[in-house]
Amino acid sequence: MAAFPVLQFTLPDLLANFPWPRNLSEYYRESKADSSAWTESFHPFDDEGLKGFNVCDFNLLASLAYAPREKELIRLGCDLMNLFYVFDEYTDIADGDGADKVRDIVMDAFRNPHKERPAGELLLGAMARDFWMRASSYVSPSAHCLEHFIHDFDTYTAAVVREADDRHKRRYRSFEDYLSIRRDSSGCLPSFALCEFGLDLPEEAFHHPRMAALREQGTDLIAIGNDIDSYAMEKARGLELHNSVELVMVEQNLDVQGAINWLEQYAAGVHAGFLDNVANMPSWGEDVDRRVKIYIDGIAQWVRGNDDWTFESGRYFGSRGLEIQKSRVMTLQLAAGSKGYVKKSA
Repeated sequence: MAAFPVLQFTLPDLLANFPWPRNLSEYYRESKADSSAWTESFHPFDDEGLKGFNVCDFNLLASLAYAPREKELIRLGCDLMNLFYVFDEYTDIADGDGADKVRDIVMDAFRNPHKERPAGELLLGAMARDFWMRASSYVSPSAHCLEHFIHDFDTYTAAVVREADDRHKRRYRSFEDYLSIRRDSSGCLPSFALCEFGLDLPEEAFHHPRMAALREQGTDLIAIGNDIDSYAMEKARGLELHNSVELVMVEQNLDVQGAINWLEQYAAGVHAGFLDNVANMPSWGEDVDRRVKIYIDGIAQWVRGNDDWTFESGRYFGSRGLEIQKSRVMTLQLAAGSKGYVKKSA
């Protein structure tokens, strides 16, 4: 029997010169135990789904991404990441209309947290409500970060609905069109919004053009890196139409490695712009500047932490993540009768 063709490609290190190092919160273990128990209390998974949830370890992602912050925020970060995962699992199998119904439930829970959720409603309503009641009590009721989070989560869920509709209709987008949606569907902006909790940033600083650009550039670095690293898994699951590797391949008539190399060059320009904005952020006075620095470091730590988690969890590479992080070589096997790639067993 003829062997299936094998494809190898190299994963670039987009953050080789990124000045923020890996950092893991000292509260990781405790927050993981508490947040996993909280998530499981809503019974969102069957036995197989629970195994997949534990392999991904989104508590590790939060503990890497929010690493320098206080214990309470690490726990909220873990809960938020687990909420994202449950939302994604339910919408990944839905068309646009189905995803929109899930979105309506979650956003109603955020906007009306003191309203009891209806009997028989999808569990995400109760899950979002519980998270938001605790998160919003962490800051003053007038804190701008609350409205920022709601706005960004609303934008995120709307983009996920567009993604579900694209997937259902097998719609190919241009890279730039896709990236405009990916910036929202990645969930980076509500994740960054949690960085703002407890800092009481002035609106002038939060909305400054350089700060807005920094959030977009941080999102692009995370999204492009994630697309490259997750391409094999998403191709195998039929989700590759919302992945920039696939879209660049089609748009520019490139093979997998050619598309990855193109994205590496694109990300290099984003990286340079990110560092330029950090270096040239204006001053708002000593006290505000101190809080702004914590916020900026939070965005940067998100960029670094997401990359670390990609290889340290089992989400994309199973047990081979640290090996692949070192070698940067990905080996795929082309299945017979298929144009898609599935991951070769170790």
